[in-house]
Amino acid sequence: MKTRSLLIAAMLVAAVATSALAALSPAKADWGKGPVQYLMTTDEKAAWLAVQTDAQADAFIELFWARRDPTPATPRNEFREDFEARVKAADDAFGRGRTHGSMTDPGRIATLFGPPNHAIARTTKPASAQGNTRANMRDAEVGAAFSTAGSADMTFTYDGDLSVKLFGVPRAEFIFHDQFNDGTFKLVSPPGLDLTAATNRMLMSFVTQPTLTKVPTFPVGGAPKAALPAAPVAGVKTPALESALADAKAGKASNHGAAFAYAEFVSPAGDPFVPVVVYVPSSAGIAADGADTIFGAVEDAAGTRVTTFEEPAKLTASRIDFFVDKTLTLQPGKYTAIVGLAKGGQPVLVTSGPIEVAGPSKESVGTSRLILSDNVYELGVAEPPKAPFAFGKLKIVPKGNLTFKANDELNYFVEVNNPGIDAATNMPKLQFKLDLTGGPDKVTIPAPLMDAPALPLTGTPGPGHYAIISAVPLAEIKPALKPGDYTLKMKIVDTVSKQSYTVEQSFKVSG
Repeated sequence: MKTRSLLIAAMLVAAVATSALAALSPAKADWGKGPVQYLMTTDEKAAWLAVQTDAQADAFIELFWARRDPTPATPRNEFREDFEARVKAADDAFGRGRTHGSMTDPGRIATLFGPPNHAIARTTKPASAQGNTRANMRDAEVGAAFSTAGSADMTFTYDGDLSVKLFGVPRAEFIFHDQFNDGTFKLVSPPGLDLTAATNRMLMSFVTQPTLTKVPTFPVGGAPKAALPAAPVAGVKTPALESALADAKAGKASNHGAAFAYAEFVSPAGDPFVPVVVYVPSSAGIAADGADTIFGAVEDAAGTRVTTFEEPAKLTASRIDFFVDKTLTLQPGKYTAIVGLAKGGQPVLVTSGPIEVAGPSKESVGTSRLILSDNVYELGVAEPPKAPFAFGKLKIVPKGNLTFKANDELNYFVEVNNPGIDAATNMPKLQFKLDLTGGPDKVTIPAPLMDAPALPLTGTPGPGHYAIISAVPLAEIKPALKPGDYTLKMKIVDTVSKQSYTVEQSFKVSG
């Protein structure tokens, strides 16, 4: 009787779900059955089953994409564009008959985790003996192409920084087997890899605006533009802001939990510059339109002002927090920066921090500071040289308060200046080793020495400046990190010039 009751209950649930979707148009109902289902959280799947009309479906879909938009202050959603491009690539590569390629096992992995470093199809029979499998998926990231025609097995390999970021291991292999030689590839469980955990971690990382309940709106013609002055004001001209700087220097101003961070980089033209950021946590209680001006002063070691500024600014969302950044030009030396945000000529918050400038030149050899972040994303258009914390279309948002949760992605970024160049590849050969230490138990978590794929910041190989960027998936560390103070240390080895560098950064893990 109990079993029968459970079966009846299950049938009723299925009937309710079917009834809810039956009221939708076929196009809307099919949306949730397509590859977008790979992105849905458990709560979103339940909410989608409750949708009963096309209007409700449209509202759900708009909010669904908005919660994953890495640049919510602009009308463009780069995440959605990237996902739809992955779906198209998978459809073109793995489609078979009426089955879309993105709905196959290899299509699902490539769509969810992105293109692998290597994709190899092993052929054991002539293509004519196989099913009508579509072929030649082009891996846009590594420039490789492969054909699945006549293949019995296909292997996706993720390795190096990409594998560590996605799966927490230096190398991950996915093997797909075509048991019936009809072009239907099924995933063989990857050995030593918790795919469910990796998938859940990936899904959570996609949701950059988890508390969003209303889709941002933009006027026709693009993003809203605030009524700002035609040009930045030279120096600090507003008396209330000058008073706020004085109060901050005297220790009387409130920062509302905001934090100041900086770095020092070299532009492709060889000009050193100092990007700074005011990081505003959600706990500050400041709304997205809570500031329209950034202002500040930088003093040298003798307390003499070397620069001041008051100029238009807008808060940019970074997950559930906000930030404002700008670029300074400073001579080598030690400084103290006092930087604030204002709205309508009145100070909102003021924070401060030290700056130490080495003043590297175009020919200088070495590294930048190690930057830690929980938000690295692609911009819609490439930023100009010397834009703060932007390298072409890549944007890094430093976690100003250096506080992470035990399940965060601990992204790290460091610029390597003029490494040795290998004559055969016209690229550097860099290796790195990570060590994470600290916490209440004084843990030491080492990682093996690994090759470091270097990103040329000029966009072309050869001598110049490169970046190492990847992430430590804190959620993969077992046992979980306890709340406390930690340090991430990176040793970089230049195997061409035979030089090595060590950079490190302290951070906190919150409860």
